Amino acid sequence: MNTKESAEIKALLQKYQADECTPDERARVEAWLEQLGKTSLTGITPSAEERILNRIRKRVIKGIPSRSAGRRVYVLQYLKVAALLLLVPGGFLLYSKWKQPAPQALQQYSTARGERKVLTLPDSTIVTLNSSSVLTISADFGEKKRIVKLTGEGFFQVKHDASKPFIVSTGNIQTQVLGTQFNVHAYNNESEYKIAVVSGMVSVGEKQAANKVVTIGKVLTRNLMLVYNLKAHQHYIKTADADKLSAWQNGQLYFDEATIPEITSTLSRMYNIDVQLQDKPGRNCKYTIGFNSQPLDKVLHVLSQLTGITYQYTNHKVFIQSQNCH
Repeated sequence: MNTKESAEIKALLQKYQADECTPDERARVEAWLEQLGKTSLTGITPSAEERILNRIRKRVIKGIPSRSAGRRVYVLQYLKVAALLLLVPGGFLLYSKWKQPAPQALQQYSTARGERKVLTLPDSTIVTLNSSSVLTISADFGEKKRIVKLTGEGFFQVKHDASKPFIVSTGNIQTQVLGTQFNVHAYNNESEYKIAVVSGMVSVGEKQAANKVVTIGKVLTRNLMLVYNLKAHQHYIKTADADKLSAWQNGQLYFDEATIPEITSTLSRMYNIDVQLQDKPGRNCKYTIGFNSQPLDKVLHVLSQLTGITYQYTNHKVFIQSQNCH
C-alpha cells in the first residue's frame, strides 16, 4: 500500500469519526468495518497484537477527536483495520473492493396523466416524456451501450457518441441511433408502435428467438415513420410530419391517420380525465388533424363536427359514441 492510499484511509476515518461523511461514504465505511471486524490477525499473539495496535494508534488515528460516544465502539476496529492493511495480505484486497463505487441500480422516471417531464441522462441526452409514460435507464448505461426502456411516448435528443450506440427498447422493438432527434410512441394499450425521425438516422430492429435482434425496414431519416403492428408483427414505413408528431412537447395535439380508440386514449392522457369509448366505430375511421393548445371542450366539439362522434360529460368523465363515425 502506498502513502496516498494510507492517507485516503486516514482521511475517511477522520471524516467518519467527526460525523462529516456523506451518506454514501458512511455506508461504505460501516460496511467495510463490519466486514473487517470479522477478520482476526491470524498468527499473531494477543500481546504482539496489542503492541502493534499501540504503535498504529500513534501513526494512524493520532488526533482524531471523539465527538460521538456511539462511535467509540469502532476505535478498536480502526486499529484493526490499519493492522490488517499492514500485516494481512487480504486486507488490501478488502480495502480495494470497498473503495470501488457500489454497482448502480436501475433508474426509472415516470409521468402521470396530464404531465410531461424533461430529463437529462448521464450522457447529456435530453428526453421529454409524454403523459402516462415510463423511462427506465439500464444499470450499465454508458459502459458499452446506452440502453433505455420506454413504455409510452418520448422525444429523444441523443448526444452523439459513435462508440456507444443509443438504444430505446419498447417491448420486442429496439430503436438504435448514434446521434439524432426522434419520437417513439409505444403505449401498451394501443395496437401499434410508431417511430418518427426529426433529424439524423435511426435503425429499428425486432427481437426474435434467443433475443436476437433483426433489423426491420430501411434506415429511417427525417420525416420517415415506421409503424409496427403488435398483434400481426408486421410493419410499414410512411412519410410523416415528424415535427408535428412531436409537438406534444409544447402542449399541442396532432393526430396522423389516428383511429377513434387512439384519439380517445390520447385525450385521456393529455387532459388527465377519463375518456371512455362506449361502442365500436361503425367502420375503420381514421383522421389527420391538429390542435394548438386548445381546451378539451373545444377539441371535442371540433372532433364531433369532423368525425360524426357524439359525446357527453358525466361526473368528470367523457363518454364517446362512435357508431356513426364518417
